[in-house]
Amino acid sequence: MRASELRLFQEARTQSVAPLRHALSGFCEALSIKDEAIDDIVTAAGEALANAVEHAYAERPAHLPTIELHALFDSGDLALEVVDCGKFVERDPRPWRGFGLRIMRAVAQQMTVDTSDGTRVRLHFSGVARKVNDGQQL
Repeated sequence: MRASELRLFQEARTQSVAPLRHALSGFCEALSIKDEAIDDIVTAAGEALANAVEHAYAERPAHLPTIELHALFDSGDLALEVVDCGKFVERDPRPWRGFGLRIMRAVAQQMTVDTSDGTRVRLHFSGVARKVNDGQQL
């Protein structure tokens, strides 16, 4: 199967997160990704998107607030990126907050956060394709 790609741009607003998550879920379903993997993928993406909406533009309100969701499915693996052009904000730990990065690390096989130009959260999910009856991956 050839690689499949989803690339979406949206205003960085709270109302943008649910439609982006829904689009990602539909993308994963269309590619026959395992149901349990879809849950993890959409949860992790939702956390990254919510972080971007809440934190990235807090100190730069004049900057055009946008977020990007990029997913690339190839050879049974899914690479996911959430990108903003804002500023990464390091917060003091709070007992009732700050679970987003932990959730992403827990469900993805790999996670990186690049803050050199905005924030780019990269997540990698390995072996998420369903198997078909003859043993081939979709």
